[in-house]
Amino acid sequence: MARDEHVLVDLTRPTGWRGWVYHTAVNFAAALGRVLLFWQPIGTHNIPRTGPLLVVANHPSYLEPPTLVALMIYYADRDLSIMAWDKLFRIPIVSFFTRNYKAFPVNRSNPGRGPYVTLVRILEQGGAAGVFPEGSRSEGRLMGDWKPGALRAAFATKATILPISFVTVGEFWPKSRWRPWFFRKHIQVVHPPLTYERYIADMPPGMREKEYQEVLERRIRDMINQPLLERQRAWQQHVLEKSRSADRLDEPDPIRQRREMLQAAAEALKS
Repeated sequence: MARDEHVLVDLTRPTGWRGWVYHTAVNFAAALGRVLLFWQPIGTHNIPRTGPLLVVANHPSYLEPPTLVALMIYYADRDLSIMAWDKLFRIPIVSFFTRNYKAFPVNRSNPGRGPYVTLVRILEQGGAAGVFPEGSRSEGRLMGDWKPGALRAAFATKATILPISFVTVGEFWPKSRWRPWFFRKHIQVVHPPLTYERYIADMPPGMREKEYQEVLERRIRDMINQPLLERQRAWQQHVLEKSRSADRLDEPDPIRQRREMLQAAAEALKS
């Protein structure tokens, strides 16, 4: 793909044997997620069924792109186009699935304007597109800084923004591992959508749109990080309570000590 060349993504559902593969693969992925990863999606009713939609999520592992696509189709019957590494489109079997599920290529080393133009065209047609605004997998458990202009396409097309948090995948599939630990809770939180009317109404008077986008980006990032922070706090509280319980077990028990003294005295009298 040329540096500035955008891609025309066919937003129609596949039919025939391609349609059968399309639905079967999604159902299989959902079943596999429940069995191996204990899928726990929360808030799937928040997914808008129609209209231009920009899905924004954190990206701690390789699992997020297929999980997002499966979530959207399985729970909302809605396709989701995601930027995918352009080299995936040259691998025979992999390219079939990336194209079938509306993905579009991006050259990571030199993206140009092509992917952005493709993203805008998808939203202009009333489609749904997913972005990982960090640009690559997260360095830590929490969502890191965003690449500039992550929300520009939403503003340009008046699209609804849907934040999604992948809460636990960073625990069972950290960046340092080549594969995940299985049979762990895979919790995803779908936050309430932000319509264009809602987020544009919050823009302070006199503030430039570009500046407000940066403010909104920080607000959405905090929203996505909130369930992760809550889980961290809950784990820290669990560790603290466990430590306190261990300390209580080590503390001297005066009743037990008195009982032992009486028993020792009785044994001494017997002897």
